[in-house]
Amino acid sequence: MNEKNHEKIPPQKISDLGYYFLNVLQAKAWQYLGLLVHPENGETLVDLKEAHRAIDLFELIFENLKNDFAPSIKKEMEMHLTNLQLNYVEKVKKEGEQSEKK
Repeated sequence: MNEKNHEKIPPQKISDLGYYFLNVLQAKAWQYLGLLVHPENGETLVDLKEAHRAIDLFELIFENLKNDFAPSIKKEMEMHLTNLQLNYVEKVKKEGEQSEKK
């Protein structure tokens, strides 16, 4: 193939990769909160330590890249982070109540 006819694709920006990572971390956090089925085994699983780690990483990456995102994506990611944090707190609260009953 002639190189002149071959269209050059610009390298992917880190913010684009960050957006991808944020979506992966978000999905994993929901899975570890037991609110989304794990595609690996088709089951739900609650692992609050892993959920916490995924949410923390989400926040770290988002804080680093948020100024590179379009306003609509920034708002969307802020909403996802808030929802994850609120659901995590609710799960921790429920786990604490269940362990007190035992």
